[in-house]
Amino acid sequence: MKNWMMTTALVMFASLAQAQSMGFLQVNGQPGRFQIFQKVKAVRCVLGQRGTCDAPVFFNLNTPQSVPPGTYLVGFENSLYPEPVIVDAGGNTTLALETVAVPTQVRGAKIRAFRDLSTLVEQKKIYLTMFAMNRHFFRLDKENFGDLYLTGAWDRDYVQRFTYEVCPRLDSYGETAAAARNVCKAWNAAKEPNGLRDLFNFSNDGTFQEMWVTFPGDVIPSKHPRYLVSAPMTEADTIAVFPGVYRFQAEGKTTSVAVRVGSVPQNSSFFGISLNTLKSFISLDGEDCSTARTWKTESRAYCKDDRSEGCDRVTAESCEPM
Repeated sequence: MKNWMMTTALVMFASLAQAQSMGFLQVNGQPGRFQIFQKVKAVRCVLGQRGTCDAPVFFNLNTPQSVPPGTYLVGFENSLYPEPVIVDAGGNTTLALETVAVPTQVRGAKIRAFRDLSTLVEQKKIYLTMFAMNRHFFRLDKENFGDLYLTGAWDRDYVQRFTYEVCPRLDSYGETAAAARNVCKAWNAAKEPNGLRDLFNFSNDGTFQEMWVTFPGDVIPSKHPRYLVSAPMTEADTIAVFPGVYRFQAEGKTTSVAVRVGSVPQNSSFFGISLNTLKSFISLDGEDCSTARTWKTESRAYCKDDRSEGCDRVTAESCEPM
């Protein structure tokens, strides 16, 4: 009897200790009726060690989820929280989704909402997840403009192949293209998320090209479609998203409307990178960046227009041929 009581006490103590060593992560919000998956995705990563991440955890909205303490990347329906999220042992970390209605300027059938990847905050989410995970956060299908859950598990997983596993051993392949060496140099040398900006060329329409290096050292500029955050909606519908910038467009229409959601600084520091630093023009090989056709800033690597966010020419770091 005494041994049974001691065993029971030890089990209870171990269970209590384990519970106290865990934390809770909760995301509150009301999803739109055309947000189909309706699950939060959280991935714990060691941000100082690239590619050191746990398997993802999926859980319901408005419900605390027990998770190990640490630093998490958190997403919902193809929207991403703009910064790493800290969960402490014994603590409860709560995030809130923002409810966004279809803008009144958008009229028509089959209205879609996309992440506006022409903006810095959404670009830096790409940098962050690739830096932390060595791969993209969500699975996407190229032909269907959004998260794979919208099209079914049998469809092609488009972006998970972009892993850059070739870069650490590129030199062993002998003579390789200069473009491959430049991309892999950026991949291998990155010390923070913005160090990966040479891999991505963002367009003003929300699409972007990723400079993917394959065996045996070829660069394939692969175009990513716009990242959908809801199946086609009506004018009366809403979506629930994390802070960021989103763009609404009706099928068959050429115009779209951008909406900045939540508390998203426009001209401050993201992930340790200041967006306000002014730099003098740099002349490379006799070329003055004030007249260059292509230039690089601390935020973006393939700038061609002063009006694009993060591409102010006065912040040019270089204007080498890209």
